[in-house]
Amino acid sequence: MMHESIEDGAWFAARRFGIGIGLPIAWQGWVLLASYLAAIAGIKALDHSALAGGKPLAFALFLPITAVFLIVAGKRTRRNTKTAPSREKEAQAMSGEETLFVCYRKGWQFNCQPRGRAGWLALAAWTLPLLPLGLGLAWLLLRFPDSALPIGIAFTLIVLLWSAVMAVWIVSRSEMVDLRAQPKPETRRRKNRR
Repeated sequence: MMHESIEDGAWFAARRFGIGIGLPIAWQGWVLLASYLAAIAGIKALDHSALAGGKPLAFALFLPITAVFLIVAGKRTRRNTKTAPSREKEAQAMSGEETLFVCYRKGWQFNCQPRGRAGWLALAAWTLPLLPLGLGLAWLLLRFPDSALPIGIAFTLIVLLWSAVMAVWIVSRSEMVDLRAQPKPETRRRKNRR
């Protein structure tokens, strides 16, 4: 498996379902993951240190370090080119439509994925405002350290509301594929005759 990663330049495997970064398949991926985990451990130690601005500084360091890790790992993740047979016809039928996302639904479970550049840009437009909000939280915690609990509760409620509105917006602009309505593949049944 290591020799395959050298040929296509991938450091991480593709996930079997959904989008995201899989497990490392090359030594570079393991080094990147280990260095990210070491940086997070250092940030956690800074968070619990007795330094005057340790907590806000730790939070301010966490965001760019995580962003760099996700960008590098995302660029070095093997692309999943195989589609499930039941999804293949749906994907071909939806390729000419104007929806930004594709949501695969199975009961109450939804797996929404951006489709094309416009979908990724829409997702970034919804996600990027959280960065200044997080930096504002760090500034407020530095400015008013005695009010950390109400500020944290307010921040959590704002992020939850923002995430709920974003989820509703994504689902409203998605092509829905109901996986329970897909025809099941035919299998051969053996008859036990004795």
